Amino acid sequence: MKDFFPLKVIFEPARTFAGMATAGWAWPISLYALSMAAAAALLAALPPHFIAGALEGAALPPGRGFFFYLTVSLAGGGILTLFSCALLAAAARFLSSGRLALRLPLAAAAAGSFGILSAAVQGSAAMRPAGLAGAAAAAAFAAWAAWRDRAIFPALLKALLALSALSLAGDLAGALAALAASERAYAGVQYFFAIVSLLWLAKAVAAVYSTGGARAMTAAVLALLGGMAALFLAFNLGLLPQDVFQVLLLL
Repeated sequence: MKDFFPLKVIFEPARTFAGMATAGWAWPISLYALSMAAAAALLAALPPHFIAGALEGAALPPGRGFFFYLTVSLAGGGILTLFSCALLAAAARFLSSGRLALRLPLAAAAAGSFGILSAAVQGSAAMRPAGLAGAAAAAAFAAWAAWRDRAIFPALLKALLALSALSLAGDLAGALAALAASERAYAGVQYFFAIVSLLWLAKAVAAVYSTGGARAMTAAVLALLGGMAALFLAFNLGLLPQDVFQVLLLL
């Protein structure tokens, strides 16, 4: 069992992520697909009022079932994962050298500006051209970042997909909380595994880019914020239907 890949991701993350360059794609992709299927099954099984009560501001689209959730999770979640991974590569590369105190404000300013743009386009026809230009620029930047780090980008992407082992564990724990009809326990499970996933993501960045923990964690946080800003930008521009947006927020 000690060589079982999902357990290695959970219990030996640093060593496992350090070997991602030579690891195959089968386990990371399989874990991602399984975690999306488990998440879709859980969302389909939970009553809408349970999600709304457990996670403030969260809502499930009415009249949707397992196959809708699965399609959105695999397609939309896959695109968001690729985009976030590219942002992670860019942030990790930028922060891996030089003085962190000098580079962090620049990276934070870029992420903050993207977030402000995402919020500014909401309900504003005048800001729509700027929003579309920003979305196109973000997509181009992500493609460039992935291409620039193409030698190690696959290792980072495999590590990101492999983190789905934690998502599977979180879905199982969430299902147990739902069976106990405990909204508080369900919320606690979601927040706990979100924090653990962030810590493990930082370990992945540190292993792949051979950088320190503080730089890796900073890159992880910035990439996640950038991915969330992109999701809101796409929704506020009308590029994402509301029911798709609601599901992606819960992944």
